[in-house]
Amino acid sequence: MCLFKIVYGAFRAALLVFFLLLSFFSFAVKPTNQTLVMVGGELAMCSSANSQHCISEEAISGKQSRLFKITREAIKTVNQSWPTNNKANKKAVNTLLNTLVDTHSKSMRKTQLLWAWRDTNNELLSVLHVSEFNYVLDMLEIAVVDQQQNRIKERVFPAYNVESSSTDILDFVAASIKVNSQTPKVLVITASSRDPYASADYYESLLNHKGIQAEWLPLTPASAYALVNDKCNELNTLRQTEMHLFNREKVYRDRTDTELAFCQQGINALHKQLNTATAVIFNDGDQALAQQVLFTRSGEPYPWFTKLQSRPVIMGVGSGSILQNGGVSAQGKKSVMVLQGDSLSALRQGGTNYDCIGCEMKEASDVLVYSTKSGLATFDYGTVDSHFSERNRTMRLARLLADTGQKYGFGIDETTALVSIRSADTALMTVIGKNGVVHIESAGKLSGKLSYWPAGAVIDVTDKGFSFAKRSVDNALPSMTIPPLPLQRFGGIFSEAKLRSLLQAMCLTQEQQAVAQQDEFLLNLDATEQTHYYRINKSRSGCGVENLSFKVKTFN
Repeated sequence: MCLFKIVYGAFRAALLVFFLLLSFFSFAVKPTNQTLVMVGGELAMCSSANSQHCISEEAISGKQSRLFKITREAIKTVNQSWPTNNKANKKAVNTLLNTLVDTHSKSMRKTQLLWAWRDTNNELLSVLHVSEFNYVLDMLEIAVVDQQQNRIKERVFPAYNVESSSTDILDFVAASIKVNSQTPKVLVITASSRDPYASADYYESLLNHKGIQAEWLPLTPASAYALVNDKCNELNTLRQTEMHLFNREKVYRDRTDTELAFCQQGINALHKQLNTATAVIFNDGDQALAQQVLFTRSGEPYPWFTKLQSRPVIMGVGSGSILQNGGVSAQGKKSVMVLQGDSLSALRQGGTNYDCIGCEMKEASDVLVYSTKSGLATFDYGTVDSHFSERNRTMRLARLLADTGQKYGFGIDETTALVSIRSADTALMTVIGKNGVVHIESAGKLSGKLSYWPAGAVIDVTDKGFSFAKRSVDNALPSMTIPPLPLQRFGGIFSEAKLRSLLQAMCLTQEQQAVAQQDEFLLNLDATEQTHYYRINKSRSGCGVENLSFKVKTFN
């Protein structure tokens, strides 16, 4: 009975999303139709490696974790190809591994390996360069196989999801794909991951349960370079030089064999593959890595760029959503794409332009860095950011817009998707999932208008900008009787999700003004005649805010 309820619930949700989609838009009228689904972060999905997201573990099977093993042979290989010139670190690692090999010779998970490492030489973990640390793990990793020596794959089980909002997003994507094709095919690109082979199982399995053929497209920085330079036979070496990745041909032999065959078939075969694809999915990870399968080191688009760009449905997750920036914005400005940084550092230092494709980033991780090379250029309304409210990235985005002269920014919360659907005569956005989307209209100098679009909101797109559609306004829930906010300065406003909480509180209380602070920064929020509040749904982030004026000042 429990399984029946799960399956029936998933079917009903998919059906509902399907009919909602059809009621909103008329598809397949012209080949220019395109649906963009931008998810704010990795979805909380039930899988063999993430059983904490499952309502039951009874039917869950597949790869549970990566495995590592210290052997004398592995120690030799670690010494042979050390990635830096730091001989002291190389010697220290060699000593460590020779100490552990006799007491920790069995296969172990990453956490077990690191605990053994800490117990033996904790200081070494802090002095190793990140490339050295990753190299050691790469060389110690082993394939996870069954008794017949077949590699065990991670599997996704959407029907057993604890988080229903993640299932809703998948259902919406599946419905969009099926509307565009009776025999849908999805290509999955995992280039945002440092190890795209490790991510392939998860993303390939995401939609296979929805009656859709999903296939990993082995487009990696190594294969992209090899394709245009006729170096397919050098892929093992290119993984090291282009991706700083080692030993994958032993850990994921099936994936690297697929990559080799893909490369040897050539660019024309890739074009044919893309022509038959209804949808493309870009994974979460690091958008700077994904840039390497779109552009050459000199910044020129690869030959397959426009084919990727023109797929009827494009889904991005986290950094894959950010990757949909690019080109020239609808306002005529060259688009920029955020690469890293946090709000406080952005407020204090501003942003740094970094247009080198495939180069190692020298700036600290908290420094705001952006690229004008950008990404796919499918979403041209403004700059996209992800993991938004949870990591309090509002001021990071606001500073980026101000520094680069961009007008609009869109910050997507986790477990939430911003959907943009365009045809020859229709442009509309909607929000699905658990939380919402922050929209910033910049007036420069860290000022402008803030909007918050909760899940369920439909957004009209016009030449004048973006606003809640009449259907969202008409269907808004009655306002609640809540005491007004206290007359105080709200502290720590740029940490955790406090800014989202304050916006929700202002919306629910119909507050006209609020002042907040973080260190030397003062944030003023003021309602104007253009400001509107609507309860879109009953969740704690379900109150919609439109055109709330903001301004950031500094004080001593």
